[in-house]
Amino acid sequence: MWEIWKEELYKIASRKVIWCGVFLLFAFVTFRLIMVQKDYSVTIDGQSYTGKEAIEKDKKLTAEHAGILTAEKVQEIYEKYGFYYYDDKTESNAGNFCSKFVTEQMTNYHQTGGDDPSQIHFYEGEEWEQNAAPLLRENLQFDYFYGWQDFQETYGMVGILLLFVVFIIGLSPVFSEEYTLRTADILLSTQRGKKSGIWLKIAAALSFTAIVYLAFTAYIWAIYLLVFGTQGLDASAVLAGVSFFGYGPGSIAGFLLSMSALGLAGALLLTGMVLAVSSLCRNSFLTVVVSLVLFLVPLVWLKVFSSMWILGYRLTRAVNHFMTSMPFYLPMNWSFGFSGEQIGMHLVTALTVGVVCLILGYHKYRNYQGGK
Repeated sequence: MWEIWKEELYKIASRKVIWCGVFLLFAFVTFRLIMVQKDYSVTIDGQSYTGKEAIEKDKKLTAEHAGILTAEKVQEIYEKYGFYYYDDKTESNAGNFCSKFVTEQMTNYHQTGGDDPSQIHFYEGEEWEQNAAPLLRENLQFDYFYGWQDFQETYGMVGILLLFVVFIIGLSPVFSEEYTLRTADILLSTQRGKKSGIWLKIAAALSFTAIVYLAFTAYIWAIYLLVFGTQGLDASAVLAGVSFFGYGPGSIAGFLLSMSALGLAGALLLTGMVLAVSSLCRNSFLTVVVSLVLFLVPLVWLKVFSSMWILGYRLTRAVNHFMTSMPFYLPMNWSFGFSGEQIGMHLVTALTVGVVCLILGYHKYRNYQGGK
């Protein structure tokens, strides 16, 4: 049993297209982080810094203001550093992480173009109550979280989805390749081949997905820790753009770990879906096409059809929740402001769909050309 599992795992891992995709993805993430570090700039006491030095200076400065975010802390930051803006004369940003946070979150910065400090002012009245006041009422922990906010965008919004595409391409031949090579009948002619052998194929695919996903996640964590360190991981996730509403760990560290866990769940569900399609299609190319279409259906539904309410209010909402349980959106459940109960429901839905897909893949392959 162990030998068969290893052979099936090796067969999947031997496909060069997978490693080309993974290598390009690793290179993209690494290059992007290098550019983020290279382009980073900060102005402190009239002195400008760039690159790694700028990050270290900004981290040290922010540490002096770390703690519960209060109106007094905001006022202190403003009095010390003023507003953050783009200086046309120096062609660089004037300010630091603290002033940038205060300016972007509590002023009309985004309505001014951000290049004229004389036009920037704190929100007032209703605008203050809607935008800035909530950040000061919840005892939110402030610290330097710039790198972890970038981590969220690079890993959570781009990296995971691109890795999923690599999985679709790499796992599509698991069953369909046996049809193309006409080896399915031979494999299914043995007692083990038509029972445990199929489950071992499935186990190998799931194992490969988990190993590659966890390795990719560990690599992303490692390079961001190398550049930005651990500072800011204890800051409140809300300050980094996570919704006030819905369920989610309070700290950035907890939020990023939960996002990684949702990504793993989405990857395993995607594997089950691809295996089911692979057992239904007669060649790997068709499997890739169909799997990509299924992967993108939730995106099309929520971006195009959901707002039309073509199925009525209740049924459309039910379909919306189903779509956000699928691989494309499951890792991004945090962005919808779902409650803990809803996220739990989505995970149960994902588990159910995954199990159904695996059972379907098993029986469809087992019964190929009359094999039973």
